[in-house]
Amino acid sequence: MCMQASAVRPYQCWHWAGDEIVQEPIIPASRKVPGSRKNRYEIDIREFLSTETNAVVRNRLRELASKLPTDEKVLFRSRTRGGFDLRARRIAEYVGGLAHLRRGRAAREWLFPDETLANGGGDCEDLAFLLAAMLEASGISPYCIRVALGVLVDHTLSGERRKHHDHAWVMYYTEGGAWQILEPVALPNEQLWQDLASRNVESLRAGQAADLEYVPHFVFNRHHLWNVRTKESAAGTFTDYVAGRRHFWDRFDPTFAAGVHNEIFDEALKDMPWLQRLEVKAMSLAADANVIGYHPFDHFDTAYIDGAWARVQSRLACGELVDFARAVHAVGDFYAHTFYGEFTQWRDDHSFEPLLDRLHPRYARPLEYDFNPLGELPGCAFGSTPNQAAALWEGRLISGQWLRWYVPFPDELTRDTEDFARRRCLPDHDAVAVDGPAAKPGHKLYTDKAVYSKQFDARRQAAIEHISWIYKQWPSRT
Repeated sequence: MCMQASAVRPYQCWHWAGDEIVQEPIIPASRKVPGSRKNRYEIDIREFLSTETNAVVRNRLRELASKLPTDEKVLFRSRTRGGFDLRARRIAEYVGGLAHLRRGRAAREWLFPDETLANGGGDCEDLAFLLAAMLEASGISPYCIRVALGVLVDHTLSGERRKHHDHAWVMYYTEGGAWQILEPVALPNEQLWQDLASRNVESLRAGQAADLEYVPHFVFNRHHLWNVRTKESAAGTFTDYVAGRRHFWDRFDPTFAAGVHNEIFDEALKDMPWLQRLEVKAMSLAADANVIGYHPFDHFDTAYIDGAWARVQSRLACGELVDFARAVHAVGDFYAHTFYGEFTQWRDDHSFEPLLDRLHPRYARPLEYDFNPLGELPGCAFGSTPNQAAALWEGRLISGQWLRWYVPFPDELTRDTEDFARRRCLPDHDAVAVDGPAAKPGHKLYTDKAVYSKQFDARRQAAIEHISWIYKQWPSRT
């Protein structure tokens, strides 16, 4: 939904805590009995995470913490704000730095966390189990941890050609109240991560895989195993599902998708203390993940431009970090979601001026729209042609309508039935938003890849400059 630096689809529609407890979390014939060549024994999958007091795991955590900078070392061991999110990030980076072993092993050969440490790495399941175990051993509640078993879907190809890759990863419930994907095969080093993100952008522009989605089938911690209801839910029992899983590495290497999702904040807020910036990132993520509390003013959606700017201003005036985070999140969405980049004045270097004067924006041409190339207008009851609907918005800056089955739209906005009906005569959000380095399959506004790429680069840079300017004026900065 929002400006991002990776090709991973938004994932807030899934119930990551789990929908229904699976009463038989048993993997049949999963481990070979020591000293026997034939006999195998059944194992409860939760046993792979039952290591909260494992001394080997705790020793590795101590080694990890000892190598952190002094300020992080204190926070890593504390229970103060930001401590849990710091642990999650550093542990994920550590596990991502272990070897990614591309062996076609079945579930019966999954490794326990201390075995993965002794082995120096493992496949995606091994690394996910280790990551979850280290998170809990660091003091993070199992309530906030899930190992997800599911598929990584490559939507670059459509229909039956779409690729599904069996995968395992970890979900972490952040201090900001959002489920976050922790990819166990992500690269650990910050600079390598940034370099990888840069290479990813270039590969996307070259037409390579650019549209990924994490779809869970089952999630578990050391207490329970749950199934997750999705549009591609696994058929049969859990036993059938595990037996039918194809090994992830047989068909796909996901490391190119591991990018820095918060690179805009990293650049715009480079003068902000590191811990504060970490909290801004967590709260920004929560703004996207909290679909129950969705409001278009927080994202400049559905052409609520004036209301969104008023909310940004009121939040910045509060002086609280949580309000600052939500405000700058919305500013990034302004550039990603609205048509501002289509009409504003361009510089000679093919970038455009940030909208620092929101009351008197400088537009290079009149705000007139052509809805014909933008696909259907879902729910529009005005006019018989797309451009009769477009005429409703002449002279006004707009964004696409973002209405999804899993998001409750605010009642106070739908009560004005005439105004809301008019906003249904907008193109769909995905058809016009420029919120990733490559266009999504449903994008209609910029069909030329070079033009889309130029728009994304300019919008991203404008967001960085604007957020940097905001931070310099923010009353709580000093």
